[in-house]
Amino acid sequence: MTAAALAACSTQGPGGHETTSGAIAPTSAPTSTSTTGSSSATRSSTWLSYHASGSRKAAVAYGVPRRSPHKAWSADLGGAVRGQALVFGGHVLAATEKNMVVALDPSTGRVVWSQTLGRPLTDVAGRSGCGNIDPLGITSTPVIDAATGTMYVVAEIDDGNGSVHHQLFGLDAASGAVRVDVPADPPITGGQQAIHLLQRAGLAFSGGRVIVSYGGNSGDCGNYHGWVVSIDAQHPGDLTSFEVASDGEGGAIWQSGGAPAIDAGGNIFVTSGNANPDPPQGGPDPKKYTESVIKLDAALKPLASYKDVVAGGDEDLSTANPVLLPGGLVFAVGKTDIGFLLRASDLTVVAKVPHICGSDPDGGPAYDAHTQKLFVPCRGGGIQVVDIAQRSRGRLLSGADSSPVVLAGTVWALNSDEGKVVGYDPSTGVRVGTADVGADLPVFESPSALPGMMLVPTATGVTAFD
Repeated sequence: MTAAALAACSTQGPGGHETTSGAIAPTSAPTSTSTTGSSSATRSSTWLSYHASGSRKAAVAYGVPRRSPHKAWSADLGGAVRGQALVFGGHVLAATEKNMVVALDPSTGRVVWSQTLGRPLTDVAGRSGCGNIDPLGITSTPVIDAATGTMYVVAEIDDGNGSVHHQLFGLDAASGAVRVDVPADPPITGGQQAIHLLQRAGLAFSGGRVIVSYGGNSGDCGNYHGWVVSIDAQHPGDLTSFEVASDGEGGAIWQSGGAPAIDAGGNIFVTSGNANPDPPQGGPDPKKYTESVIKLDAALKPLASYKDVVAGGDEDLSTANPVLLPGGLVFAVGKTDIGFLLRASDLTVVAKVPHICGSDPDGGPAYDAHTQKLFVPCRGGGIQVVDIAQRSRGRLLSGADSSPVVLAGTVWALNSDEGKVVGYDPSTGVRVGTADVGADLPVFESPSALPGMMLVPTATGVTAFD
């Protein structure tokens, strides 16, 4: 969006935030207009959080209607969208690393409203000592409370005095007006600084509370801990927290951008990484709750945990979010390449599936209920099939390397190196479709959808396929 366009249509919102509304074209006009899907279907469909639901199965009955998708439009928002695009109230909603949140018309990609939420951190590696995201603003996938129509985002904000902080904003999804504007940093002490915390994992919403997770910047510089923070959406000053490695440092909860899983009782499932500095190879990591799947209640009290005892060094279990599966199971996988099927009630082991990916599994898996198969993204390339019914490893599907989704019975995933979106038949693993995105794709990106359309976050905005 051009500065002139913003200036022409902007109003000063609450707290000095700049709110812009009206039919405003993105910097690069949409390449074409979608004619698929009725307006009533668009209004009624929702994609409220990372991988569509609290189970994080990443499967919905709708999406692109054919297996060779056509690019409908591309919205250049002037910044990277690293979280999934969401869908609510007839709008596509997205957030950028420049701390801009936008609502887009799903038919054209034109900006309906935009909201700028403070200055992002720049010169990240120079300021913090490490990091590979720059600028650093809104990195995670937002979450929407459908009951109130509020979209929640966490922004990293440069205070201009040498320090940064993380702020939770709740925006009216219909207008962009700010409803909530409160600090979201955990209660850090003992030399920890917010600049060393990365809010990478997707947000979650449960029991009227926003769930925010933290890890460290790429390179694990500075003093940091993994944290989960829970903030009451109606009384935002009410903040509770859970700390990993309270007896040391590290234990990032980053999950390659995946969000905590939430069960029907409001319990929260996360995975944690290694202690800092790295423990000896071979495991187990000695610090409390590191390299673990952790089950927390709504008050963030630990109910159960399972530690990957062979994870040492940087063999991070938090490279993927947990997925809640039928039969009371939860799946987790990390850099030891072992897939863990655990009983969700107490996190005891049901089965282990070794040799997942052959390279680091990185990103949230997707589950296809029809075939009872999980699809795990591999950082070294490929999508690893895991047969849940047989408790076994299946084929490694070539052509993609990012977190998949199952849309209308087709598995879709991105190839970040080649800038493509690739579709697979979940029963056979055969590649059934591919399309060029036409923009750079940051790692760990994952598509989302509305009826008749697939949405792809890019290094410059959002691209839609129909």
